[in-house]
Amino acid sequence: MRGLWLWLGLVCLVGLGCAGPAKTNGVSLRSEAVTLNDAGYQYYRQGKWSLAREKFAQALKFNRLIDHRTGIAANLNNLGAIAQEQGDLDKAATHFREALAIYREAGDTGGISETLNNLGAVHQAQGRLKEALEAYQEALGWARLLPPGPLLALTLTHLGDAARAQGDYGGARALYLEALEIDKAKKDRRGQAVRWERLGRTALDLNDYAGASKYLREALEEFRRQEDTGGIVDALESLTRLALALGDRQEALIYGERLLKIYQARGQEKEAKKLESMLKSGQ
Repeated sequence: MRGLWLWLGLVCLVGLGCAGPAKTNGVSLRSEAVTLNDAGYQYYRQGKWSLAREKFAQALKFNRLIDHRTGIAANLNNLGAIAQEQGDLDKAATHFREALAIYREAGDTGGISETLNNLGAVHQAQGRLKEALEAYQEALGWARLLPPGPLLALTLTHLGDAARAQGDYGGARALYLEALEIDKAKKDRRGQAVRWERLGRTALDLNDYAGASKYLREALEEFRRQEDTGGIVDALESLTRLALALGDRQEALIYGERLLKIYQARGQEKEAKKLESMLKSGQ
């Protein structure tokens, strides 16, 4: 499963340490929740989902004990991201809907936009494109109430993904480029890598192999620099498909074997088998 939707689904971690935390026996449960979330986020970036889920679940428990509403919503978003990575789309949707209700209750513009993006990504993965587009469009409205930044770039990218799913590659490219300009203005290197990978994939759809190679190699280099496992997976998968499209079986095997090792390390048996089949058939 592609990882764009999820990487920003964990942004709320930084917002958990608000002023005036409640304390029990000199220990701040809110601070403990932030620490647990930070650890969970690092595990998530490394593809260690079981460890990440454990940290996020413990943080959720602490935030529920002090009724820290936006903290609870952030934890639910994070747990939803883990569930989606592991293919449990129904559980992911349940977590995201609960988080969305809390953010609406709190009037948290960023939280609402972020969670609508997450929910839309689940709908798209379920093949419910109309509902996904509705979620993305609402997310866009909320994101535009804020200064241009990661949330707007994320929403534009999701809309680009929906356009690609409908065969509108030109529209997708325009949306990805708009998001990329936001990344450049914010000097967001990881965001740029996400957009490069999407632009590379779109160039591949359009048989622009030179353009695809340029974007995908740049994306892979940046994802590796940041040790972003999900991004590395996306870039390697697209590079494998590019090599196959060019008829270069040897290069496809080189990229494919590297990707296979990551799938195996992450326990993604289904994805590993699908990749092996693709490499064997050359399609």
